[in-house]
Amino acid sequence: MAHIRDPRIGLSGAGIGSDHPLVRRYICTYMGLIQSRILVFVAFAVLGMLQAHAQDGEHPFIKTFTLTVLDGRVQVDWTMQGGSTCNGSEVLRSTDGVMFEVVHRIDGICGDPNVAVPFSWIDTTPPEFSTVYYRINLGFDGFSSIKTIVFKQLLTSDQRFYPSPMRDEATLLLNVPASSTVQLSIWDAAGHLLQQHGALPGPALRIALPGHGPGVYTYVAISEGRTFTGRFVKE
Repeated sequence: MAHIRDPRIGLSGAGIGSDHPLVRRYICTYMGLIQSRILVFVAFAVLGMLQAHAQDGEHPFIKTFTLTVLDGRVQVDWTMQGGSTCNGSEVLRSTDGVMFEVVHRIDGICGDPNVAVPFSWIDTTPPEFSTVYYRINLGFDGFSSIKTIVFKQLLTSDQRFYPSPMRDEATLLLNVPASSTVQLSIWDAAGHLLQQHGALPGPALRIALPGHGPGVYTYVAISEGRTFTGRFVKE
């Protein structure tokens, strides 16, 4: 058995073995220092990863997170980083960016220990004609960033005129397919026909009345075999 000299032992030929309590204490202290340095290194590595993701405002588990407006729907796509997993996840939606509700839930383990995993969900009932906010809830692992999209489509209403009252220009939005064309006629309060247009691209129509003063006006729009009527005020 190997021996080392202990200066506190007066006998020059005496030594202590590696199983001596003093030696074991030295070994434990040394191993503790190594483990501490490893932990510090790992902590700095994790901190660097978190800071890198914090620069773009995204959760470190989320590789990509995008929103796409479709015809009457919003597609939500996100990808979990390889090596990141969570126990259950949810898609949250809001119209003010503060109060969120759960609109989709995925039960069980999400993600993969080795490869990135994509997820996709289509919101078939987004709030019409509004700015919509989405985020991903990763359970105990926190939340993704908040993504925003403007959804200027009508799902339940037939039409919308904005702003009202109008000044220089306004928009008439109809609940018709994006590929549709619209016939539009506008009259003043006395019943005089001011404008008549055929085959305008829908569903959003630009309204302008140059040369006409403040007052109440009436419009009739025809598209897809449907007739839309209404009144608006010009200041």
